[in-house]
Amino acid sequence: MTWIWMVSVALGSDIVLEQQVARPLVGHPVLNLRIGVDGVAQGDQGVHPYVCGEVSPLQRFSVEACGNGSGILHQSDAPDMAHFRVRATVASRRSGRTEGIVSVGVGFAEVQRSADAPGFRFGAAASTEQVEAAGPEAVVGVKGRYWLNASSYVTADAVVGTAHIAAAPAVMDWSSEVVPFAALTVGVGL
Repeated sequence: MTWIWMVSVALGSDIVLEQQVARPLVGHPVLNLRIGVDGVAQGDQGVHPYVCGEVSPLQRFSVEACGNGSGILHQSDAPDMAHFRVRATVASRRSGRTEGIVSVGVGFAEVQRSADAPGFRFGAAASTEQVEAAGPEAVVGVKGRYWLNASSYVTADAVVGTAHIAAAPAVMDWSSEVVPFAALTVGVGL
């Protein structure tokens, strides 16, 4: 009943009813920055935020980097698992200001037990002193967006995946070269 009254008043006055439609800069979202949590224990060195930056040069493809920023945002000896990947949208649905996306991705992950050393070390551990290792990964993710206005949005992203890091048992004292992981992040984008 209230809705009928509001529409009647709006039609009889100079009030204009309009729906906000997302109009990103280049026709699709191009950039987002998220912060959240991942599945790697932080140890006694304190908790560092897990940060993801994603750039989408094409509507269905994006390039993403995630980690706690060791070597860039901080220099502590906290363990880290960083991810560098390409993601592709396999399904999406939009309703008004909200949007849901299912994606898959491939790339590589890097684990480290202390301060970051330059470069990436793929393959078996070269020595017992090695502090980092890298290997290929695959992920599946679910992302939601809520458009705040025509060109900016808030987002939440959940991913699960696995990496094969040959030197993970030597570097991280883990029991397997197969490293499962999960992360949940929230943020803003354009």
